[in-house]
Amino acid sequence: MLKTIIPALSRLTKKAIQYIFILFFCRLPVASTNGAPLLLDKVIATVDQELILHSELEEICKQLALEGKVVDTSVKMKLLRELVLNKIFLAKAALNNVKISKPQKALMQRECDFKIAYWVQRMGSEKKLTEHFHQSIYNIKRELKRNKKAQYLAVSVQQNLTQHVVVTPAEVKAYFDSLPSHKRLYYPDSFEIRQLVIYPKVVPARKEEAKEKLLRLKKLLVDGNVTFSELAKKYSDDAESAARGGEIDWAPLGLFDPAYEAAALALKVGEISDPIETKFGLHLIELIDRNKDQYRTRHILQMVQPTHEEIALAQVTLAQIREKIINKTLTIEEAIDKYSEDPETRLEGGLITANNQGGGMPSVLLSAEELPQEVYFAIDGLQEGEISQPQYMGTHHQSGWRLLYIKQKIEAHLMNLTQDYEKIHLHLLQVKKEEAIRKWIQTAKSEFVINFASEYQAVEQLL
Repeated sequence: MLKTIIPALSRLTKKAIQYIFILFFCRLPVASTNGAPLLLDKVIATVDQELILHSELEEICKQLALEGKVVDTSVKMKLLRELVLNKIFLAKAALNNVKISKPQKALMQRECDFKIAYWVQRMGSEKKLTEHFHQSIYNIKRELKRNKKAQYLAVSVQQNLTQHVVVTPAEVKAYFDSLPSHKRLYYPDSFEIRQLVIYPKVVPARKEEAKEKLLRLKKLLVDGNVTFSELAKKYSDDAESAARGGEIDWAPLGLFDPAYEAAALALKVGEISDPIETKFGLHLIELIDRNKDQYRTRHILQMVQPTHEEIALAQVTLAQIREKIINKTLTIEEAIDKYSEDPETRLEGGLITANNQGGGMPSVLLSAEELPQEVYFAIDGLQEGEISQPQYMGTHHQSGWRLLYIKQKIEAHLMNLTQDYEKIHLHLLQVKKEEAIRKWIQTAKSEFVINFASEYQAVEQLL
């Protein structure tokens, strides 16, 4: 009988063999810990010979749940739809020989590293993350990278499909004119805001005290009188890592303060740095392990907080800068370039964007809803060209003062072509691109045999 089966199997494609194997395997119930049958895996959809497994969908659901998102039946249906569409886009990518460029690969790797680091932070440790996914960290990273690559290829295909889509001024006007008055959006006040930030200057002698303390701790470590973990638990000002003996889990390159990362990567495994200064304070660092893209450390942090007098002096200094701007002996642009100590906004002329406030794509104009509450209250009542009083900025790690300058203010208004042409243009362009992709999908899906498991038949209506 084997002589008959083996040649037959050899003529099947790899995916077909996998399909037969899974269908057969899923018929074998495996006893769970409570005695009930446990389903190992099953095929929930096919796109020609490409299979989509129940485990693939569950993996994505676990990722979303880990990020605090609600995953119900409707979400699962939409996720499966995306998986099916990705199979179609990937087939198109293979047909057109679409490749991921080297810069895209580098960006993709960084995104995967940051995602893993974020998940580890959410779970509390790498061990808890592997328990959540019931996989080794190697497999979690491999699956994440595979899914990310599929997303990049799908996006590349969509960009190729829509690269010639354009919107003319006549189309923008026609679209706007076609909108009933009740569908024309009401835009709230929006602002272009520049900031000038300064931080209190800590007396050098107090930094030296912290540095000397860390050097004494390093000597104890070098002499072998105590372990790094013991000292971190007792002396580190970073309470979260101190509870773990100063240990910080695997971090991708570029995640931490540049000075911290440079010092850590200059060490050999097991070696301890001299005191290193970052915006958080002074650190003693031990390199635990590293590979090509990540590293793991322990540290002891000594925070050198400014005194009330030093904080007050920074406020006075900023008030004096403000007077120069108001008296027109210094422009706001000159003041930001000369005095601002915030590296994220100084090189952009102090511009506050949705990006450097924790949002997505950079945006020059921010609505009142997009502004941090403390910024909105500080500029409330100011007009275009006016500047706020010094505003205190305080966090656990750093305190400072800033001036907020209203470079541009657009009053709340009903959508119109004069003020909102670019917004309407971008919206219409996106609509046309989505329509082009939708039409392509309707044509392309007829070229594939797509099937769903009975409980997912409703997804077919979503395609």
